[in-house]
Formats: sequence, structure tokens, C-alpha cells
Amino acid sequence: MREVGLKEAVRQGLLRLLLTPGERVPLAGVDRAGLFATDSEAIHAAEREKIRATTLLFDASNVEATYPEVFEQEGRFLRHAFLPASGVSRGLVVLFHGHDAFLHLGPVRPWAHFDILAPWDTFGWRRQGSWFWGEKGDDFVARMVRSLIGEIRARQPGRPWFCMGSSMGGFGALYHGIKEGCDGIYAMCPQVDLAAKVDDYVGDGEGNPYAHIGTDGRHGLPDLIDLARRRDVLPPLHLIQNQYDHVNPFAQHALPLVDIYNQKSAWYGLRVHPSIGHGGDGSQAEAELFFSLILDSSESAGKDAG
Repeated sequence: MREVGLKEAVRQGLLRLLLTPGERVPLAGVDRAGLFATDSEAIHAAEREKIRATTLLFDASNVEATYPEVFEQEGRFLRHAFLPASGVSRGLVVLFHGHDAFLHLGPVRPWAHFDILAPWDTFGWRRQGSWFWGEKGDDFVARMVRSLIGEIRARQPGRPWFCMGSSMGGFGALYHGIKEGCDGIYAMCPQVDLAAKVDDYVGDGEGNPYAHIGTDGRHGLPDLIDLARRRDVLPPLHLIQNQYDHVNPFAQHALPLVDIYNQKSAWYGLRVHPSIGHGGDGSQAEAELFFSLILDSSESAGKDAG
């Protein structure tokens, strides 16, 4: 209880009572059909077709109430939500949602020790999202997001800030966090190589949400790997993914970025599950803990130096 707190101690105690020993370990939840599969391309292709066959489309405006604030720039509008911390704030977290903007209702409750800023990306193909970057080779969404973050941070200059997101939001967190030099990034199952995703959907023609970002398909797309390679300092990163993620295969997306982190001796944490599925076991609670640990470490280092 001293180590993890009362709530977590109770949770672990209940799990020990309700689950058998074999069910308590991480591998118990794995998709056994693909556990030792080696043809990840076949898994990827099969699961991708399932997604295409069941995609639902709605008007994104049906959740606009959860993004009540409006930021205007260059004649365009970017809705967003801002939630102050419920306790004493230690900084700002920019929360990037995933693709299909209509599915993401924004932050529903404040964090204890961080203010939350959640931009709503309803640009891109069918207003489903532009990877917080833009359309047709124009990064106007990235410019708006950058200006919005700057405006919020200007209210409390010098305070630390962090990025968090999953899938498309994982790309947004990585792109803006690395480009603008945030203090830490928590990313789940992110797209990293958008050019590879254009190829994934090449048969869809005009219905390719990734090609809509650039010009003539692959051209004009943001290159996250090149961006990371050109940065002298990379933010601490905690990354979570399934090995056989059928949307963003680990080896194709996250691993090249991890390689850049290794080359630059930058800090990262990595949790890769041997299972199929687009996701992982990440959470906002763990992200808040990760960002708090970064600040604790920085404060401790400052005291030692003093």
C-alpha cells in the first residue's frame, strides 16, 4: 500500500481474489490465434479489411459540445476543450484524439495535477481528421495547433508541458511534442510512417484518408522520422503498442522511431504486447504518473545540483 497507494492496492487485491494465477499475468489476455504468427503482413491485410467493412460515418458536429472553445486563425476555426487541474497544477498536457473525430468526445474529467488541452481535428478526408497536420500538402492544422498551444502556455509561461495521444493522436503527440520540444510524450499505437499508410490504402483511390493529407498521394506528407533525426534533443517517450497491431505494425511504425531514440541516446520506455489489435493497455492515469515522474526526476536533479 505504501508503494502503490490505497486504490491500487485494493485493485490488485481484488484481482488476486477473482482471477486464477494464470489469468493474472499479461500473456493471459493475448490473442492466441496470432501469438506465434510470423506472417504479420497477412494478419495486417486481413484485419484491415475487417475495419473497412465495418466503418461507421457520422457527422462530427454531434459531439461539438464537448469541445466548447473556439480558436480562429487564417480564417479557419479549431474547436478545443480546456480543463484546469482539479488540484495544484504542475503543467499542461495536450491530449490528441484518434482518427474518426466523431468518435472522440474530448476529456470528460480533469486530471489531478495537470491542466488538459484537447484540440479537435475535424479536418482531413470527410472531416475525420488530418493527423493534426493539414490537407493537400498544407500544414494549416499544425500551425493552428501550434498557435493554440502557445496561447495556452502564455498564460503561465515557463511551466512544463507534455503530449499524449493514441493512433492518429499518437502521431499528433509525437509530431508536435518533438517539433516544439515538449517535456515528455506518452503515445499508444501511433502512426509514424504516413507514406506507408498511403500505400496501405492505395486501392481506395479518393477514399484514402492518408493521401488526402499530402499532394499526389505520398508527396507533401510530414516525415516524423526525419523530424526526429534532425532534432538535437528528443523528449522522454513512453510508447505502448501491440506487436501485431493490424493498423500500425510495430516493426513498421514504432521501431524506426525507437531506433532514432537509441542513436541519440534519448530516454524511452517501451511496452510491446505479443498480440493482435490496435491498442494496448495504456491509460490517462498512467500518462499522468509518467509525466509526474519526469517532473519529480527534474526537481530532484535540480536539488542535487544546488
